[in-house]
Amino acid sequence: MYAATLPVRPPMPVPRPVGTAVVVIACVLGGTGSVFDLSHASQWGKILDTRVPNFDIKTTDTDASRPDIRSAAEHLANIRQVFNPAIADLATVFGVSRQAIYKWIGGESTPEDDRMGRIQALSLAADAFRNADVARAASLLKMKAFEGRSLLDLVADGQLSPEHTQVLIAEAQAMDAAYSRSGLAQSKAAPSDDWRAELSIPGSSE
Repeated sequence: MYAATLPVRPPMPVPRPVGTAVVVIACVLGGTGSVFDLSHASQWGKILDTRVPNFDIKTTDTDASRPDIRSAAEHLANIRQVFNPAIADLATVFGVSRQAIYKWIGGESTPEDDRMGRIQALSLAADAFRNADVARAASLLKMKAFEGRSLLDLVADGQLSPEHTQVLIAEAQAMDAAYSRSGLAQSKAAPSDDWRAELSIPGSSE
């Protein structure tokens, strides 16, 4: 007997695994319509690394750049909560009747653009006082701290700016610090805010 000799086929080449980087390159660059030889994947990887930007996503506080979309009623509620002005004072400042103020507060009507701008300015001042944790903002509302004019006077003239607000906040913080240093907070006498009145401020016209 004899054994039949079968032809021996050469072994099939084992496909080399395709790395993740090669797949990424193929996906990213394949969309251009070009053909790239995968045998040079390492070289293409270096080129890709230099051309694909690294995005560093940072969160920024954009509250200051966001538009103020509060209504007139919301602004007035904010003003009254922080400054607690009399309705008659608001009517004088905005040049309208007390009935008009009540209608704005109730949302029954809306102020004209120029008056709305003044309402917003005073409301932003209220925001600043609240953020600075000034407890007695109402006592500063009529202080004649700006060449004989108060915060309300500046609002009435349409001239209130953030700088005016910061001056009053600094004044309030200085008064609070002086009050703490004086020891009056520990006194057993009945508390009084007379010393905080505008009459005690040097240079006050009243």
